[in-house]
Amino acid sequence: MSGTEINGNPTAMSTFATGLTAPAMPPSMARLGTPPNLSGLVEGIMMSLLDKAATAELSAFLTKYTEDFASYSVKGNAAAAAYSTADLDSGLELFTASAKFGQEVISFAKQQLGSGSPAKSTTGTSGTSGTSATSGTTTNSAAGTGSQASA
Repeated sequence: MSGTEINGNPTAMSTFATGLTAPAMPPSMARLGTPPNLSGLVEGIMMSLLDKAATAELSAFLTKYTEDFASYSVKGNAAAAAYSTADLDSGLELFTASAKFGQEVISFAKQQLGSGSPAKSTTGTSGTSGTSATSGTTTNSAAGTGSQASA
């Protein structure tokens, strides 16, 4: 399986995609908007600045993660829809091919049976057409036997 294709059950893909939800932003991300604490010792000020930088990086990461979740959900739903459409198209193609094959079989059968008309025998003296020269009876292979008066 290459990295550009998804194989699976369309219903399962759709269910999985609808279940994908990004986690809520943690409440600690709210402190990103507050200014750093610049009062106190130099170490405290540096920790406050590092906290702001780390919070900004984490916020950017979580924002991208949330967007990726949404994107993956859309891709999963799109793949499920594409699979369902492909299944319907394949089913229609199979049905059409089966109908065409059925018509060919019927045409072939009609051709082999002489287009549906039974073959008639005639009375003769040679006996080659299913008749007897002495009795005058005619044999019809499609309709059974019958009698015919001799002339």
